[in-house]
Amino acid sequence: MFTPEALASYVSLAIFTVINLLAAYLILKHFLFKPILRMLRKRRQLISDELAQAEETLDKAKEKMSQAEERLDATTREASVILAEARSQAERQSELQLTDARQSAAGLVTRAETEVNRMRITMLNDVRNEVADLSVAIASKVIGQAMDERRQRELVEKFLDDDKDQQQAAGPQAEVSDHA
Repeated sequence: MFTPEALASYVSLAIFTVINLLAAYLILKHFLFKPILRMLRKRRQLISDELAQAEETLDKAKEKMSQAEERLDATTREASVILAEARSQAERQSELQLTDARQSAAGLVTRAETEVNRMRITMLNDVRNEVADLSVAIASKVIGQAMDERRQRELVEKFLDDDKDQQQAAGPQAEVSDHA
């Protein structure tokens, strides 16, 4: 079936093919596979570095986010404390102003009552003096004789004092009706 010459030709062809394959493999390995593997290793390293850097950046961002949330929470708490203090201070000031206004109003009412009483007394004294003067003038004209003015004044004052005592005995209702 196979002749030795054909077998030799197949063997030599196989050896030549193996040598060509080895040479091609070594050439491809040296000029193609090594640079490609080197480039793939560099690429893998670059990707892993970028992933590590991205994770670092993400961790920093998370840390900054948590710090910002803490600051926001602290600021919110501080704002609520400030607001509560402002409200309580406003309430205190309001109470102080109300108290001052009430005291002021009470003082004004007291002064007004005092002034009214003083004016009332003054007016009553003025009326008493006028009534005494008029009664003396009327009595002197009616009687036709000059009565002692001092004596006449004493009589009028006694009459007015008696009238005043009767009014006080009747109570405050009589005073109210007198003033009306």
